[in-house]
Amino acid sequence: MITINESIETISFPEAEHKAIQEHINSGKENSTTRVEYEFGKYKLNSVYKTPWEDSIIITKVQKLYKIQEHPHYDYLTEEQRNEIFEYSEKINKPYEFIIFKKYIVEDKDIKIIQK
Repeated sequence: MITINESIETISFPEAEHKAIQEHINSGKENSTTRVEYEFGKYKLNSVYKTPWEDSIIITKVQKLYKIQEHPHYDYLTEEQRNEIFEYSEKINKPYEFIIFKKYIVEDKDIKIIQK
């Protein structure tokens, strides 16, 4: 188990994606997010964060990447998503992060993973 501090930092997600992410993690599955530029390095492996809808998640993997074609979900990204990642990383010679996370339940400052 992981002990956490009194306050947990909130991780941001686009509001249009809240429902889909929430449904996905509530089913016990892992989810992913991509972070560029000013959010690069902000979210740490094995750290707990609060979602905008008040769930808790833990980061289970952080992968630093340099080319948009290296993105693990490249084939599933929209052209708009590919362009945005490219603009804020590869185009300006900066890496980006592919992050995997799972939902956790906080009880008495202890973290428990929900698994199926």
